[in-house]
Amino acid sequence: MKRLLLLALLPAFFHSCNPIEEDPIPEPFQIEGLKPIYISEAEAREVKSLPPQPIVRLGKIYYKDATIYVNEGNLGVHIIDNTDPANPVKKKFLQIPGCRDIAIKGNYLYADNIGDLVAIDISDLDNPKIVKRLPGIQAALSQKFPEFYEGYFECVEEGKGVIIGWENATLTDPKCWR
Repeated sequence: MKRLLLLALLPAFFHSCNPIEEDPIPEPFQIEGLKPIYISEAEAREVKSLPPQPIVRLGKIYYKDATIYVNEGNLGVHIIDNTDPANPVKKKFLQIPGCRDIAIKGNYLYADNIGDLVAIDISDLDNPKIVKRLPGIQAALSQKFPEFYEGYFECVEEGKGVIIGWENATLTDPKCWR
């Protein structure tokens, strides 16, 4: 009887001597997602006149004196000459970081610039000038994650600058998802 019990327990003894397999380290994975576009604080407060840019995200449209002003969310304003409505011509792009809304009165374009409100003299579109800035007029938008997006994204790194948008990217082992 003892021998039979010993023979029955022998396989369990040898099985318990096998090394314990640990959970394998997961392989890093790559996936399509979004990563933040950073600019410095100084760049965020700068308004520039640039050559025409492609319109990617059409925003608010404003028409004045045969000129169309088209807001490009968080980036600025496209200026289009509409003297000949059958052939509109892109003239300029006013880079206004964080711009989400615009209004025009006379020769002044009013726009939000991150959390500030700026009045820009547009009488010379080659040389726009900020004539007045009201800092902190509105709360800056949360920049912890991309708006209206569900999926993986690169986590925001504090101190890297102001986020003016998000771009498609191949992410390696992303830690953030929404």
